Amino acid sequence: MKNNVLHLQAEDAREQDRHLEALKLIEAAFFEYQQDQNYEGLCQALQSRCLTYKHLFYLADDQVFAIMAQKDAEASLAIAKLHDLKNLFGSSYFRLGEITMLFDDYSHAVEYYKQSLDHYFGTECEKGDYRYHFGEALYRLGKKKEGKKQLKQGLREIQDNSQEVGSFLFHVWESGAHMRLADLLRDDDLSEAKKHLAEAEDIISSDPKLVIRKRQLELLKREKF
Repeated sequence: MKNNVLHLQAEDAREQDRHLEALKLIEAAFFEYQQDQNYEGLCQALQSRCLTYKHLFYLADDQVFAIMAQKDAEASLAIAKLHDLKNLFGSSYFRLGEITMLFDDYSHAVEYYKQSLDHYFGTECEKGDYRYHFGEALYRLGKKKEGKKQLKQGLREIQDNSQEVGSFLFHVWESGAHMRLADLLRDDDLSEAKKHLAEAEDIISSDPKLVIRKRQLELLKREKF
């Protein structure tokens, strides 16, 4: 299934930190998907808007965006189940896990991430992205040993299967895993945390397309290191 042009433009706008533009484009994409009765595209557009709202939540520090993101993630899963789009169950649960993390509800996030891995459909590289998020939820829940194990395994899965995806996605997921490890390990193992921070910085500085990651890295360094 191929996304329509408006949806692809929305994705590009979001990755360049132009979130309001992304929302307008996604809204237009919704109507095209609905007219075509393309429910797979509609679910993916809901997930795209969910992710856009997540970024706006961090930028504005306004929980309203987290609530809207949660509703889009719930709608994506409900539509996927209604139309038996099993290939989208995993990504819908993953978005629910991401948004539940915004509310510091780590126990439910762990369950959503487990569901996302159980229903996973995609490359092994992206599965590593799902897994390190699962590891973060476990770590923040207090299950640090298992959480770190899952984080490290997720990072290896990303690195070992980099050929499955384009360089942009690979760099997004790899740098994200390193940043999560740096953030979480800072109080428990500062030396290892700094190594992961340096790895993330090297990746981000090598790819000018990582606009959001660059902003996130600067915030992490300013607030935590």
